[in-house]
Amino acid sequence: MKNAILLAISLFTISLKAQEVKTWRLGASLGLNGNHANFSGGMQEANARFSQNSFGTAALDFIARYDYNTHWMAQFSMGFSSTGYEFSLAENYSLLNKSKQYSTLQSDFGKFELPAMLFYKFNPNCKNSKWLIGAGFVYTIVEGKTVKKNFDESNEGNSNSNYLTATSTAEGGSSVLFRWSIAREKMFKNGSALNAALVFNVGLSEMTSAKVNYTVDNQLYEHSFSSNGNFVGFRISYFLRSLGSTKLK
Repeated sequence: MKNAILLAISLFTISLKAQEVKTWRLGASLGLNGNHANFSGGMQEANARFSQNSFGTAALDFIARYDYNTHWMAQFSMGFSSTGYEFSLAENYSLLNKSKQYSTLQSDFGKFELPAMLFYKFNPNCKNSKWLIGAGFVYTIVEGKTVKKNFDESNEGNSNSNYLTATSTAEGGSSVLFRWSIAREKMFKNGSALNAALVFNVGLSEMTSAKVNYTVDNQLYEHSFSSNGNFVGFRISYFLRSLGSTKLK
């Protein structure tokens, strides 16, 4: 009986390893990005009520991966997401209605991505879970447009138009960004895999820019911000069993 169990475990392990040698898998991922922007000009002093926040957005990717062996894997994706800006002013509010605590403006730009990455897969544990670390480049296309937003202080259309305004611009076109990732992956008996990853995107040139004006206590403030496409993201990916493989009995 003991020998039979050891044989079954060995066959299971060999089967999973075989599905990670020169095989292709298809998959998809859902995630979130926290886009980061930097101060680039205008008044350095900001009012205490003003905040420039990371812009959160969803991400959808369709993935093809090639497992060369048990340690090396290449991954190619086609992704859809967005990047943008969020500015807000803190307000007096009721503790019964905290949704009125901030006056907020958001602007976003659609983004199409083609990442190509190389991953190193560490040895799996007894539950066939393992760590991965990878790096690569992302060919990115951002839609070109200018977005003008104005927050009406009274929400009735008759207040100071400079209360909180923002003009965000993307020239459009393409750029190449650097990406690296740390992931944890679980391989299942049928050869499919579930992957959870942190993603770090770094751009080297300006992708979008924004100018924001606001008035507090009759004082007009003006700031400029820019983004290179930098973000920290989280992805949950599911991969089908390798193409041409059969389900493990």
